[in-house]
Amino acid sequence: MKRYTMSDHSVIDEMLIAAIRENDYAGFNRLFARYYSSLCRYVYRILQNKEDTEDVVQELFLRIWNNRKKIEINDNVSAYLHKMAKNMALNHIRSADSYKNLLESQKSQPIGYEDDLLESDEFSIALYDCINRLPNRCREVFLLHRMQGVKLQEIAEQLNISIKTIKNQIWSSLQKLKICLEEKGIEG
Repeated sequence: MKRYTMSDHSVIDEMLIAAIRENDYAGFNRLFARYYSSLCRYVYRILQNKEDTEDVVQELFLRIWNNRKKIEINDNVSAYLHKMAKNMALNHIRSADSYKNLLESQKSQPIGYEDDLLESDEFSIALYDCINRLPNRCREVFLLHRMQGVKLQEIAEQLNISIKTIKNQIWSSLQKLKICLEEKGIEG
């Protein structure tokens, strides 16, 4: 049985990256199989959450595939993937903290506006106009969660998307609604 050295692994990794650049999905699957578990273990040490860890690592591989024509790896592939995983995990923590802070600030006031504004016809018309301007998926997630009170897990199952994606879409929707309402001259 042949023993592989680090340089053998590097050569194999470089060949897989070259194959991926040429739209070789089998090469992509081999790279995924080689690194998925080790990247999950690495990211889990940062996030301490299995679901978030899997989301981050799957997103990493999705980015690699989507950007396969532009991939430029100057380090060895393993170091590149681990550095990318670390950055994505830290970004996940930052976005989760931002989302948590946004939710905390909005518990007392829906969408950050006074209750008397919510009751006004002007505000309602402006709000629903702004909601209708949201991208389709953002609008769907926002309406299910914020207007109908559907839990994140139920939305994830219903729409077949991750909870992280749902949180990001709700956060994005809130930001877009705030900007839209400010443009209409309605401020909280």
